[in-house]
Amino acid sequence: MLNMIKADFYRIFKGKSIYIALIILLSLISLSCFTMSPGHIGIVATDDTSDVVYDEELNQKLSDTNSIIETRRLVKEYGSYPIDKLQLGANINLYYFFIIIVAIVLVTDLSTSTAKNTLSSAISRKRYYASKLITCLLLGTGLILINNYVSYFLNLIMNGSKFSSGILEITKLTLLQLPILYGIISLLVCLGFCFKKSANFNSITIPLIILIQLIIMGIASLFHFDASQLLNYELQYILANLVTNPTTAYLIKTTLLGLIYIVGFTTIGYTVFKKSEIK
Repeated sequence: MLNMIKADFYRIFKGKSIYIALIILLSLISLSCFTMSPGHIGIVATDDTSDVVYDEELNQKLSDTNSIIETRRLVKEYGSYPIDKLQLGANINLYYFFIIIVAIVLVTDLSTSTAKNTLSSAISRKRYYASKLITCLLLGTGLILINNYVSYFLNLIMNGSKFSSGILEITKLTLLQLPILYGIISLLVCLGFCFKKSANFNSITIPLIILIQLIIMGIASLFHFDASQLLNYELQYILANLVTNPTTAYLIKTTLLGLIYIVGFTTIGYTVFKKSEIK
């Protein structure tokens, strides 16, 4: 299994896709630091600005300008809030980079004869599934660390300590988010084994987050109930809420949810893979 993981790492870092993904990720981080505002992909507006210090004079001046440069000058003069912390609240963006990792590590093999050749060389399906999951988790961890710590240091350089929450805080928040982020990776690996073909995998995973949010809000609208309690356990909301001083009970629940994702989707994915035919 170790040799398979090493082979996957060699193949990934020999190709161009992972470097293109890193360039895009670093570009998004740089843009967020420059505009002094985190951005996220999704349709749910989460409460990720609770640490922003609002100033009436600043709000008035910001409303009177359309210039990013002028906005930066005004915010740096009047504002004070942890941009790096807010960036971690927008870590649902990493979901789309996890898709790239799973596609390269797993789906490409399943879409070709590579997986069949590997399984025919005395490699069990259990070891194959475990090696792919571990590889994706290791690469995902590297991506998380790059994202979080580059965000911290770049923000500190560009915007100063007044807009930084501190490296210890970033480390703590990273650890709090890991169970859910690992759960997301486990979900994507499961979907990779379930759908196999690249076109099928991409068509399911790319719109999945937005689709889940639409379903939740649609059900809430149809049955006339407050969706906020349910949305508190939606992936984008969880990652944002974990950086806004969550309660101990919420931390326990979201950590358990992440573990349930890891165990549950690994079980489902392996069960499907064990019974499926690899062409």
